[in-house]
Amino acid sequence: MSDRDESGVPAGHPHIDRLARVSFAAEAPVRRLVGSGRLNPLPHAGAISVVLFLVVVVTGVYITLFFEFGFDASYRSVERLTAHPIQRFMRSAHRYSSAALVLTTLVHAWRIFVAARFGGPRRWRWLTGLSALVIVWIAGVTGYWLLWDERAQLVNEATVSVLGVLRAGTTFVSGIVVGGGSGWQVLLAIWFAHLVTTAVIGWLLWRHLRRTRLPWLPPRLWTGLMLAALVVVSVALPAELLAHADPGAIVGSVPLDPFFLFLLPGLGAIPGPLVLVGFFAVAGFVAGLPWLLGRRRTQVVSIDTEACTGCELCVIDCPYEALTMVEWGERAVAEVDPAACVACGICIGSCVFDAIELPGATIPDDLDVAGRAVVVVCDRHRRLGRADDDAQIVAVRCAGVVSPTAVTRLVAGGALSVQLVGCPPGDCAYGVGNKLAEERLEGERKPRVPARSARATTRDFVAPTALAHALAAPGTHLSADPGDIPDRRWRAAAAAAVVLASILLVGLATTVLFAADRPESGVLVVVYHQPGAVIAATGTPSGAAGTATVLRTTIGDGEPVERVIGSGGLASAYVSLPTAPGETYVRVELREGADTTIVRDGVATLEAGRQLVVAVADERNVDAEAGEAVFSSSRAGCTVCHSVEPGEVRVGPSLAGLAARARERVAGMSAEDYIRQSILDPDAYVVVDFRPGQMLDEYDETLTAEELEGLVAYLLTLEG
Repeated sequence: MSDRDESGVPAGHPHIDRLARVSFAAEAPVRRLVGSGRLNPLPHAGAISVVLFLVVVVTGVYITLFFEFGFDASYRSVERLTAHPIQRFMRSAHRYSSAALVLTTLVHAWRIFVAARFGGPRRWRWLTGLSALVIVWIAGVTGYWLLWDERAQLVNEATVSVLGVLRAGTTFVSGIVVGGGSGWQVLLAIWFAHLVTTAVIGWLLWRHLRRTRLPWLPPRLWTGLMLAALVVVSVALPAELLAHADPGAIVGSVPLDPFFLFLLPGLGAIPGPLVLVGFFAVAGFVAGLPWLLGRRRTQVVSIDTEACTGCELCVIDCPYEALTMVEWGERAVAEVDPAACVACGICIGSCVFDAIELPGATIPDDLDVAGRAVVVVCDRHRRLGRADDDAQIVAVRCAGVVSPTAVTRLVAGGALSVQLVGCPPGDCAYGVGNKLAEERLEGERKPRVPARSARATTRDFVAPTALAHALAAPGTHLSADPGDIPDRRWRAAAAAAVVLASILLVGLATTVLFAADRPESGVLVVVYHQPGAVIAATGTPSGAAGTATVLRTTIGDGEPVERVIGSGGLASAYVSLPTAPGETYVRVELREGADTTIVRDGVATLEAGRQLVVAVADERNVDAEAGEAVFSSSRAGCTVCHSVEPGEVRVGPSLAGLAARARERVAGMSAEDYIRQSILDPDAYVVVDFRPGQMLDEYDETLTAEELEGLVAYLLTLEG
């Protein structure tokens, strides 16, 4: 296809133009409802996304103030957030603003695409915008992961499904399930990933907007309406919290956020790696569209330094900061940066001295307009709109190209009238061309159109497909200023209803149940084993370092299922095998070279809605000396309340001889289990003559798993 058609204006891509017509037809109900281009929120979707991102950051910081880390601690902290009215509101606003951010970014990206606003220097802006959207998705997934509820459990399973082929996902999740401890390190790592991705989004947003004079924020009207809608929906539809994550539970129907967790439904029918590869392939294809659809580089404007007076108006008006003033002899003149110029021609509309040229982008000087009504339209209207054959249509690159000199030349040439037709507010292909053209015609911006020429000129700002409406009633689609509100206030109410309905639909979408095709019951085998180490379930070493590991599972009278889970290093597996509820035979064994270790061999009773979890983990080497250091540390604070000297009672009893007493304290409970319970749940058994509630119930969060086991090992040495 040629770069230009017979009008001299850059030709559009036919497929994109067809999509643009479909897009504007789909938006027509919204335009009719609000009754004014000034009150259509869709062109402002990109700027609204910035507001939503700020809401996400503010509410996220607030929630973090009340968030704790750990499998149980995180869930409990979210329970408390949900129970408190203000915290519940902030959590709901965080969720809905995050989901709405995805929606508005998609709308913005679609409108940018159908307007072909991705060529030349704007290719990198397109790329940063799409990259930010992908990172928003990753941030949202990690946010749901932090809750450690049933949705987080599905994310765990998805991680194994998607990254299992790389073993990274399997190793991470199996380590979580059998690793023991409070899990605060795991949740802290996920939170850190959530924080980093949010920071990356902010950086990409800055890169996306840094070389532009376009407004970063929407008009106050849309900011106010969006914030008000978020408040209403967050109060009326508070975010729920699902049941605590439980590897033994088979998660059935749960509400899935389609904006972030849309990949989960496909994991049941399509292999996980293919789902992820497909997602990033689509994202890569969309990101590369400017290069795939791009034509030869558009010509940039040229500056006639002899004619340039150095007034700087073009520098001020350029939306992309492509013009600067430089010294030229004894005066300053404008200079163009070819790498930043998008050839919009808006700077031509700023120059009354004909010092800037862009062939084919402006009104021809030799146009015969005597005795005719002239209609000047931007390129999008000429390509997407329809007009009568007898209309004198002059196509220019953008409404902002039309300079006061050009208008005066048309009027002086005998034109009966001049009608300028541009895009609605916020929808200019170059951002502000329509706004600048109107301000010049109104005399509010230099260079101003002379009064006599302005009186002969009308302007209309309509959707590109609505050119016929503008021609049928010239001058009735006024004002490109989105800050103005029509006289009929109910139109503003309609605009508010559109915004509220959008946020409400976003909120309702996150509550739609996803009914997964899940088995009634099953067996989940989780392995986290270093060949040669002692397996906790058996008490004996298994294999040898460097030995490949095969997991062999037999359920009922079925054929054994074998899977290679390690090639010599760490062996990990997260294998879920469905089976019917009831009593069934289960045998799990590890084969490492010539060694076979039977982990489980016997009949198990499987309940409907649950799965038997068979954990294969190594015994941890516990260092009692390190545990003594924990006992004496200020962080644990044990010595404040307990002494290890016989008969020395402080706030709590002396721990001298604890190991001997612990073996007899609770029937059926080992000394190790009793000591661990006393640390993690101190009021489960209260020693005579001491009151409950005196010991802090926080050590599952403040101590690591290794520190806790070391502390237990040390206390077991107190026999005397």
